[in-house]
Amino acid sequence: MIPVLEFFFPVTWVLLLLFLVWYFLLTDCDAALAFAETFGRPVADFKRKVVWITGASSGLGEAMAYELASVGAKLILTARSEDLLQKVKEDCIELSQGQLEKKDILVLPFDLSRLECHKENVEKAVNHFGKIDVLINNAARYQIGEIIETDIEVDKAIFDVNFFGTVSLTKLLLKHFLQNDGGRIVVISSIAGKYGIPATASYAATKHALQGYFESVRMEHNRDHISVTMICPGIFSSSIFGRTMTTKANEILQKDYSHYECTNMSSERCAHLTLVAAINKLFESWIAYQPFLLMLGVSQYVPDLYK
Repeated sequence: MIPVLEFFFPVTWVLLLLFLVWYFLLTDCDAALAFAETFGRPVADFKRKVVWITGASSGLGEAMAYELASVGAKLILTARSEDLLQKVKEDCIELSQGQLEKKDILVLPFDLSRLECHKENVEKAVNHFGKIDVLINNAARYQIGEIIETDIEVDKAIFDVNFFGTVSLTKLLLKHFLQNDGGRIVVISSIAGKYGIPATASYAATKHALQGYFESVRMEHNRDHISVTMICPGIFSSSIFGRTMTTKANEILQKDYSHYECTNMSSERCAHLTLVAAINKLFESWIAYQPFLLMLGVSQYVPDLYK
């Protein structure tokens, strides 16, 4: 071998290894999503699309609404608080810089756990816009507490919002998508939907249920131009922790989760990556800093080692 090549081959491998280590330590998402962010379709392609966001009054839902408004997407905003939603609407109109008018953002305040009101609100949305292009299932309740100390009524309440509320609204939108030659469904799952996490059993169970349900939706409707994107975020800045349903939540947060504060991603960054995954129709995306990405990989491919 030519001496120069003998020198460059090991150097190339060392540089490649260093790059991979650097990427592994600093990345905040899986490789497919990172590739899509750099080379795929931009979030701006949501311009003039009608996007329904549940849980839009704060946290991740609010951040997604702001980014979508900035690119000119029309919005349907749902949460329980009408006052908070109206504030988000006003901010969205301002951020759109003239791309959106008041009629381009519809506020539909209702409790997702009240299944009986879903059909009425879907009809309002369809009558207002004529067509809905994207449903982002983001609304959720959180639960922190040891299994033995969590009342079964808490388990039921968590499932009513996180699972049954999400499924009910999606079924109604599925019918609309089928009548309009397709649509997109985005589901905010969690790393807790991929592996169990102590002190969040009920919450993790709802996210596992969503994973199974919506993967089945994808299989049933993959020929109907209906895409399903599952988003599995790690810890990010969100008001969901303030809506826990157990009395010892703060104590457990301080004890078991305070050392993960440095891995806390901003809602804005998580929202951007979620929308990148959605516009590129990725099947499933992991959004988290280390060590959570590593834990996801190990639990997925070497489950015995993870346990």
